[in-house]
Amino acid sequence: MNKNIDILETAIKQAAEQGARIIVTPEDALYGWKFTRETVFPYLEDIPDPQVNWIPCQDHHRFGHTPVQARLSCLAKDNSIYVLANLGDKKPCNSRDSTCPPNGYFQYNTNVVYNTEGKLVARYHKVGKSH
Repeated sequence: MNKNIDILETAIKQAAEQGARIIVTPEDALYGWKFTRETVFPYLEDIPDPQVNWIPCQDHHRFGHTPVQARLSCLAKDNSIYVLANLGDKKPCNSRDSTCPPNGYFQYNTNVVYNTEGKLVARYHKVGKSH
């Protein structure tokens, strides 16, 4: 995954140098597409509601282990460009809820946007809960 972000970093720098204001990454660009619900889980992060006013680049432990969000936030901030990326979000659920998966988490295919200051400004769960 870090190799994919390295490639993305090069593209972001080139786009910013050429005057781009936003870069939109492809679906599954960070994770690839060969994974199952179980194999992708270790790479998921808690993606908070953007109303929390968070710049992961400056405060990357505020919502737990969020290295991918911190790196994307810093890329946006350091290059003064908006970055839209496709990540995986995980939200704990109550095991007494019949829709709660066995591992105790809902998993979401999620798009996020960081502004030119690296602030999380949008989160969109592209599809419903993954069971």
